[in-house]
Amino acid sequence: MNTDLLELVKVVVTVIIAVVGWRIGHYYNSQRDKHNKRREIRLEHLINAYRILTNEISHRKQTKEREQKLEAIISEIQLFGSVEQAQIAKQLARDIAAKKDYEYDTLINSLRSDLRKQLDVPHIEGNVTWLRFEE
Repeated sequence: MNTDLLELVKVVVTVIIAVVGWRIGHYYNSQRDKHNKRREIRLEHLINAYRILTNEISHRKQTKEREQKLEAIISEIQLFGSVEQAQIAKQLARDIAAKKDYEYDTLINSLRSDLRKQLDVPHIEGNVTWLRFEE
């Protein structure tokens, strides 16, 4: 009888360890999945903002459509960007609203550096070199 009880205790302890291990593993996997999804969403939005800013807005004639895209990008960067990028976007918005001189390079360079770091691509120094054809 004593050996039956010992075997039962072994089985119960094994099951408890397995269940606890499964719960801990599940918790960490779900946390990792949440982190990866947040990172994916953030990268998707910042890559899109970078593309629009560099290809459709910067060093182009200002049109109503481009102004609307810039408004959306400023908003997205303040939502998904780093603290530094949000501050740069805020200052850019203030400068544009106050009709001060402004440039996009600081924001573009910050986005490029952050995105390259996130994508594990080597850092690039300097501003983007522009190629623009007549519109």
